[in-house]
Amino acid sequence: MNEHRDRRVQADEDALLRRWYAVSSGSRPIPSAELLAGGERAHRGRRPFRNLAMAAVAIVAILAGIAGAGAWVSFRAAAGPSNSPGATSLASITPSPVSSNSTPPQSPSPSVPGSFGPALADHEYVDQMHRTATGGWLLTGSRLLVTDGSSWRTCWTSSNGNLAAPYPVAFLGDETIWLIDGLTLWTSTDGCASWTQSAAPIAYASPFVATGMAFPDQSTGYVAYAYLTGTNQQAQIYRTADDGQHWRVTAGTVKAVAGPNGSIFDGNLTVAFVDADHGWLTDTHTLWTTADGGDTWTRTALPVPGSVHGQLDFITTPVVGTDGSAVVVAKYDATPGMDGAPGQRVFYRTVDHGAHWTASSVVADPGTLEISLADPTTWVVLDPSEPASLQTTTDAGATWQTIAVRELWPYNSGPIDFADSLHGWMVVSEPEPPCPQPSGMPGFVICDYAYAPPQHLVATDDGGATWVELKP
Repeated sequence: MNEHRDRRVQADEDALLRRWYAVSSGSRPIPSAELLAGGERAHRGRRPFRNLAMAAVAIVAILAGIAGAGAWVSFRAAAGPSNSPGATSLASITPSPVSSNSTPPQSPSPSVPGSFGPALADHEYVDQMHRTATGGWLLTGSRLLVTDGSSWRTCWTSSNGNLAAPYPVAFLGDETIWLIDGLTLWTSTDGCASWTQSAAPIAYASPFVATGMAFPDQSTGYVAYAYLTGTNQQAQIYRTADDGQHWRVTAGTVKAVAGPNGSIFDGNLTVAFVDADHGWLTDTHTLWTTADGGDTWTRTALPVPGSVHGQLDFITTPVVGTDGSAVVVAKYDATPGMDGAPGQRVFYRTVDHGAHWTASSVVADPGTLEISLADPTTWVVLDPSEPASLQTTTDAGATWQTIAVRELWPYNSGPIDFADSLHGWMVVSEPEPPCPQPSGMPGFVICDYAYAPPQHLVATDDGGATWVELKP
């Protein structure tokens, strides 16, 4: 999913991205090698090992990875370009059959930003992204890339490498880019032309890892740190009032609260603020609210409509508007914590900085929905089932429009992000590699996910009816 932006909704973001793109170049200050210190974060958001038994499993996985690497290389070589979404534009994929009363298939909108896309390397994965009407940005484990809609440029590059831990966290504001990479806070106020560096809120090696960031105004910012060792889990929220020059840990330390199936903080802590004082923290299954800049936090109970059944499974990070409104989505199902379980999604809105939340809309989730919240009233819901379709609303769920996807759906669709009801991005992945069978162990296979399939970026400018791959 990519239901959150980690930023406020900004009317002038397109102009800012064009300025960033115009002045950015391939050369920039590179973070020093000392940032290689700073704790360890699980690759692609995995949970840390929590006991010796799991450590033993890790050893087996490493051994399997040696075999898995060869299997993966052989698989890609044998599969050929026909199995890779990157081998052809999605516009050329054979259209799906349509009924007699359906709109005939059409060519993708020519307004999709050319066919230009970022050249993602193997094992370079999109961690954050945002699409605007004319451009957007991507943050991977090693780079921040921006586009003005015609081509892409690398805005920032980490010296830690793509597989370094922890991954960077970025926030793009009205005038400034803030980015934490390891122990350093990088700041640019001139569209990537130059960067300044200062100490991150936690400027020493520790088990705390930055997982979320928000700057509700130019000077006030927050960074959420999660304790990833698996014991005494708690959140440390740091606040700055001078644009990141100095930080203090807020008085309100948020302790882990048991969620569905006894789950606790899993490292996916994110923050969102509507102004300097009012904001939210979520770890995907609990929502906390603050009205005093993080000095106190209150666990928020969302009202459950009578038509909704099951238990709370997860909660998205709130997306906030400049008027103080915000929206958050919660999933309810009978088997919380189980990936792909069918259930229901409830869209909640607040117009009073979180004092009250109202259930605005409920949609059925077969277990595969992807959701993008463009703003507190514009939502896009993708169902990748065959036939694939999208539902969009621009009035906070009062009315929905269903759009049929006109191409055969690409394999393994990933997160989506829409600037509005028409302009969106989606990450798709190539097929998973086969799981090798260890010699002398019939009926037993080891699936090694250290070699995850390459990703590709596709775009739509007609609300999801047609998609075009953005190729380098």
